[in-house]
Amino acid sequence: MTTAVHIVPSLPPPLEGVGTYALRLADALRARSGINSAFLVASPVWTPDPKDPENIPEMAGRRALPLAAPTPEALRSALAALAEPGERPLALLHYAGYGYHPRGCPDWLIEALEGWNGRLVTAFHEVWASGPPWRSSFWLSPRQQRLAGRLARRSDGLVTSLDTYRRLLLRAAPGREAVVMPVFSTVGEPEPVPPLQGRSPCLVLFGGPGARSRAYRHLGTTIARACEALALEEIWDLGPPIPEPPERIAGRPVRRLGPLPAAVVSRTLLAAVAGFVSYPAPLLAKSTIFAAYCSHGMLPVSAWPWPRRRVEPPPPFWRLAAASSEDPQEVADRGRAWYSRHSLDRCAELYGRLLLA
Repeated sequence: MTTAVHIVPSLPPPLEGVGTYALRLADALRARSGINSAFLVASPVWTPDPKDPENIPEMAGRRALPLAAPTPEALRSALAALAEPGERPLALLHYAGYGYHPRGCPDWLIEALEGWNGRLVTAFHEVWASGPPWRSSFWLSPRQQRLAGRLARRSDGLVTSLDTYRRLLLRAAPGREAVVMPVFSTVGEPEPVPPLQGRSPCLVLFGGPGARSRAYRHLGTTIARACEALALEEIWDLGPPIPEPPERIAGRPVRRLGPLPAAVVSRTLLAAVAGFVSYPAPLLAKSTIFAAYCSHGMLPVSAWPWPRRRVEPPPPFWRLAAASSEDPQEVADRGRAWYSRHSLDRCAELYGRLLLA
């Protein structure tokens, strides 16, 4: 059976987006395309399970190696160690610059792959950063862009979650087209899903501690308005603990459910009417939280409207401004239909085709 090495910034624990995405995709690649997966973990703070006698944890028959050092030599050595004898070397890089370098400029990673003789498919979870002149991202953006361009030219296949990112890559590496594939749910894709009527009248806030803390701090009024418009009686807080979470929002209790296993998260989402997304609307297609809401037939509620200047159609989400004219069930149904076009199986089919080309 063919083996592909996933290069990732980190793996759970703790729970984090890119590593969990890679783990779920690996399961689907094996089932869909007969591709086994091994993992090369670049994070200097990630360590394997200390109970493992060889210090190399097995995850459903797959190996995970921590990178000895962020150097080209160490990465190429690790890729060789994970390769199967007699097979064509295959690698799937999950790229987000800041995951491999504190300033988002992993020169060592690009140099390593440019000197590696194998087939490389790159999933651009991020491309490069930007910001105002008083932020470091403003000054680092040109360097990050050059690195993204080099990586795009080196890659044999390119995938990204946003058309915006596709256009950025085309600008950095003219002639290199990327396939746009929104992300899938990392907590399951239940079938069938119950209608909104009959679910618990609650709003879920799901995700990492930073995003949820910012939502409570800056978007509490929006959360309250959404609950009022949808007649929701409770807020379910789902994820790792955050400092000083609110006890109530506009009189509605906030239930702290904490971090839960994926199967329990899935059951919780199936029981709720709506999910709140504290993410700008143009970036929803790269949010695994938004994908989870859609795959579970929930009503996704966004704090941001769709910008008028955008030419592409928005993914389905419920907007407060249009609350009186949009039927929540119809929006939830459209969200699930939208999600079905980039489900985990669809993503596995795409990556499998690119890896085995």
